[in-house]
Amino acid sequence: MKFDRTFRTVIVLFIILVILISSYFVQDIISKNNVASVEETDLSLTGAKLSDSTYAKMVVSGTWDSAVGVANQFDFTIFNADKYDLANWTISIQVPAGSVLDNYWGSEAELDKSTGLLVIKPTSYNNTILSDGNITFGIIVSAKEAFSPTSLHLQGYKILNNNTSLARRIVEVFIGIWAIVFIGFLVTRLNFRNYREKQKNDIKIILQSMNTFINFIDAKDPYTRGHSKRVAMYAAEIAKRMRLPEDDIQNIYYAGLLHDAGKISVPDAVLNKPGVLTKEERTMIQNHTVAGGKMLVQLSSLKGVRETALYHHERYDGSGYPDGLKGDMIPLFARIVGVADAYDAMSSNRVYRRHLNKDEIIEEIQKGAGTQFDPRIVTYMVDMINDGYVNVVKMETADNDESYGKFNLTEEDIPGVYMGF
Repeated sequence: MKFDRTFRTVIVLFIILVILISSYFVQDIISKNNVASVEETDLSLTGAKLSDSTYAKMVVSGTWDSAVGVANQFDFTIFNADKYDLANWTISIQVPAGSVLDNYWGSEAELDKSTGLLVIKPTSYNNTILSDGNITFGIIVSAKEAFSPTSLHLQGYKILNNNTSLARRIVEVFIGIWAIVFIGFLVTRLNFRNYREKQKNDIKIILQSMNTFINFIDAKDPYTRGHSKRVAMYAAEIAKRMRLPEDDIQNIYYAGLLHDAGKISVPDAVLNKPGVLTKEERTMIQNHTVAGGKMLVQLSSLKGVRETALYHHERYDGSGYPDGLKGDMIPLFARIVGVADAYDAMSSNRVYRRHLNKDEIIEEIQKGAGTQFDPRIVTYMVDMINDGYVNVVKMETADNDESYGKFNLTEEDIPGVYMGF
């Protein structure tokens, strides 16, 4: 079922997401543990370069009066000139006693009043100072008077290489791709749901037309009441056992319902005549295939329905009507409905004869394999007789007085309508 395929797809996408997220955090763990050495150094803020690998720059952006005394704004840039990335860094700055931390940005900051140390820590987005890269942050500290730090203490971990950063970016890209695929999947399923709803509405319209049409056919020939529905069910089951696509199974059901549409053009007196037909009368009845083909010519949206009405009386050896088609030149739907039609005719009472028994029907159908019928389809029809499927159909379509002249096809009758989401 399509529901099962959808559920499996969601499960697969969920598993992929779990793997990607796990990979992301694994890379984070690796980056924290893949350490070459610990970096611990003092950096000058007066322009002196105390280290070849790391240096700092500070700008006093402004001072103004505050409740404590003077508010001092500083903007810092830390440069990493080393070949290694510097991860999980921490910076300590000595500030005057009694100072108050007013604000900070680009980092996390905390003032230890007992030691007078201002501790700066990274945020989630600047945890690592890349090789040949830098970070910036700023603070506002109020003190009794203006001051300017001359140095800071930096501690961090040198990463062996930057492959983990690249790997994390790759994982992030794949997570992005996953998100796009998942959104596309949801949009597709929504469109599919809307399509199915539209299809069901279309089917309701088709059913209303078919119910009216088939009631006309049944009214013409009371002896074959229910014949169209039985043929449709037999034909759809054959198609199912042949493993035809779901849409074909549904369309062949429609074709079975409408295969005798042309009988509307046959006079009642001829259609219900109990005696032997004259040549002219037989021609009239045979012409119901051509009439049906003409009636259904506009029904092109239902694949194979018109061709089935036109060719279901063709014979496999080429001796049928109306065009004498032979073998696989006869459309597949018409070959299937032809066998189903013949079975129902033999198993039903007609105005001119009683029905045949099970063994007689099997014998007649097998005798016609290769001459009247496609031998492959005969095999499926005989299996359906032997396994009792045909009896189930007859019970489901059994005539009763209340249903006479009230053929009512519903969505539940049509194969493939309820295929799930």
